[in-house]
Amino acid sequence: MGKLAELTFWTATFAGGMRLATPLIFASLGETIAQRAGVLNIGLEGFMIIGALTSLYVTVESGIAVGLLAGALAGAALALLMVLLCVRLNANQVVVGFGLTILGVGLTGYIFRLTTPLGGERRQVNILGEIHIPGLSDIPFLGEAFLSNSWMTWLALGLVPIVWWLAQRTVFGLEVRAVGEDPDAAFARGVNVIRVRSIATLLSGLMAGLGGAAITTGLVGVFEPAITAGRGFIALIVIIMVRWSAWGVAVGSFAFGLADALGTNLRNIVSDSVPTEALQMIPFFVALVILVIGARRARMPKSLGFNYVPDR
Repeated sequence: MGKLAELTFWTATFAGGMRLATPLIFASLGETIAQRAGVLNIGLEGFMIIGALTSLYVTVESGIAVGLLAGALAGAALALLMVLLCVRLNANQVVVGFGLTILGVGLTGYIFRLTTPLGGERRQVNILGEIHIPGLSDIPFLGEAFLSNSWMTWLALGLVPIVWWLAQRTVFGLEVRAVGEDPDAAFARGVNVIRVRSIATLLSGLMAGLGGAAITTGLVGVFEPAITAGRGFIALIVIIMVRWSAWGVAVGSFAFGLADALGTNLRNIVSDSVPTEALQMIPFFVALVILVIGARRARMPKSLGFNYVPDR
């Protein structure tokens, strides 16, 4: 237990929190756009896991850049089903979202078992290394905990101001907010509600697929069935917690990543006295508490979860 007082323990925990937050930032940013447009995309878990598998398999054959692109496109392809069924055909968003999650988890599990012989060698890639920033990465605690990240983490953080600018400073962002609040009024003003919601949903799938790719290529280097471990649902909680704020997504994702890293590191020092399952529960307990607190204060877009049927 004396290790809890050591700086190295907390340095490793905060650094791990940054790494574990990366997939959540990608997925949460995309879902923020979709929900602002009124589309409740419960299928994030399915989008992430199919992006994770696709990215790893393509990376093994064609390299990291092509693998990440393939993972993102795989997530967008699954999101296309969401567009067709919900935005175009007005199916229930919650039912379809859960269905796509089951589809993603089941399909990737089947492909993995089909392509991985029993007892055979699994496909794996070298995880991304840290980028050393001269002068900054050497700062005690701060440099090692927050400034020594892979370019995947820096990419996720770099997308935060871009998504904020897209949502707050562009015509598309204005249209997204309009169709999420009152699609009939937006349509009366000349906004193509179906088009805006379709684009927002596809962006959500694209970013979620990239988040899944960040898990396999940036964190673990291999694929396992259910490797996303509920991160798609945690991303949904992050959005509620930060009230659909792009900047808040980075902070909320880090909070969950930190809780996850803390549970992992605690297992290394208190595993004899505390059940492993209790430590693995830490991030989900944090998610539950934040959901209960955040849901009371959240003001969601008025048309979130409601399909738009234009007057004929």
